[in-house]
Amino acid sequence: MRHLLLPFTLALATALAVPSASAQEARSGVALAPDALFARVSPNVWVLQAHDAQGKVLATGSAVAIGAGTAVTSCQLLAKAASVALKRDNVSYGATLVYPDVARDLCQLRIANFSASPIGIAPANALQVGMPLFIVGSPRGKELTLGTGMLAGLRRNDAGELEALQLAAQPEAGLGGAGLFDAQGRLVGLVSGAAAGSGAANLAMPASWIAELPARGQLAIERLAMQPVATSASGVAAPGRSSSQPGVVEYQLHDRLTNIYRKVIYRADPATDDRISFNSGGWIEKPGGEVVSVNSAIAGEFDGAMPPGGWAKENLKQEAAWRTRYDSTMGGTRIHMDLSASVMEDTVLTVGGQEIKAVRIEYRGFTQRAANAGASSGTQYGPYRAEVWFSPELGRVIRFEVKTRGGGGSGAFQVSEVLELVSLR
Repeated sequence: MRHLLLPFTLALATALAVPSASAQEARSGVALAPDALFARVSPNVWVLQAHDAQGKVLATGSAVAIGAGTAVTSCQLLAKAASVALKRDNVSYGATLVYPDVARDLCQLRIANFSASPIGIAPANALQVGMPLFIVGSPRGKELTLGTGMLAGLRRNDAGELEALQLAAQPEAGLGGAGLFDAQGRLVGLVSGAAAGSGAANLAMPASWIAELPARGQLAIERLAMQPVATSASGVAAPGRSSSQPGVVEYQLHDRLTNIYRKVIYRADPATDDRISFNSGGWIEKPGGEVVSVNSAIAGEFDGAMPPGGWAKENLKQEAAWRTRYDSTMGGTRIHMDLSASVMEDTVLTVGGQEIKAVRIEYRGFTQRAANAGASSGTQYGPYRAEVWFSPELGRVIRFEVKTRGGGGSGAFQVSEVLELVSLR
């Protein structure tokens, strides 16, 4: 169910094992003029934007591409992000976090259909206090800039292991994730995403750590998955609550058009009556799964285009088929739905390593969408197909797939999404 993280990309392995022409030139020890250095390395430095579930920008910084489909940045820029994008000029790519190493503030991203030349990485033994450094990044999301600095120190722990690079001066505000390069154009480190003025603002992460990211990132993911939690009768984590009243409901939403994955989390509000409220009243349901209202849609089509009462009926055996027509507004778009639902087969899906019984429901029909909620013209029309896997035991949908497209011109729409339950806790 959960998206499987791919092994370390071949592109990065190639970058580390077989240096590019520029990396080989860097090893020759020939110093580059600043303009030549910027021309060489700047194609690998991109603006990074982190967004919340509503598309609001949470953080802006930089990311350094180290090979095709692969980039690294400061983990602090990704905190609480629902989606991440790399941008430059009029080009934008969706990015997915694959290897987090929060302890070192170094995270690796995967970017689909993204081309980048491998970049030379300076080994730890090549770092010398006093060596000049060139900072290439995008302060506050603006155009790329070239700055100069100096390596003021190499911070080590009691075991003599390198802990951080200390810079002689704090980089310009908003340069988190920017690349630090030596005079030969090799990547020396990445600027921390720490807030300006903080004790860590003049520290940087050594680029030599990048080789350890896959192993450390995967270990971090496995440790998170192994954190002890109580389980409900269904086996899905739900400490301190029954399976019908979880404290946190976590899904993963996959936009198949952009190949972006993001978490969708519903957090329970304090109980006031027999209704169950999540996200400060953004979602309200009854015990058993009937949805009372959705006031804050955060999971794409799943809650933005949801039928009244939810995608399933209370007694699916008695109501094996039904038709539903309704209107809604999603993200400023007025939608009309005309759907027929059919209860299909019983099945078993795996959630968090546990097998959960589910009933598959098939929706077929049509949707009409207008660009503005108050518009009376310009409505676009298209077919609608959705598959819903509902667990009566949990009282909620554990998998949702949808495809729809229609219209033409500026009002055309297309959706292809998969939402999967990750855990109840």
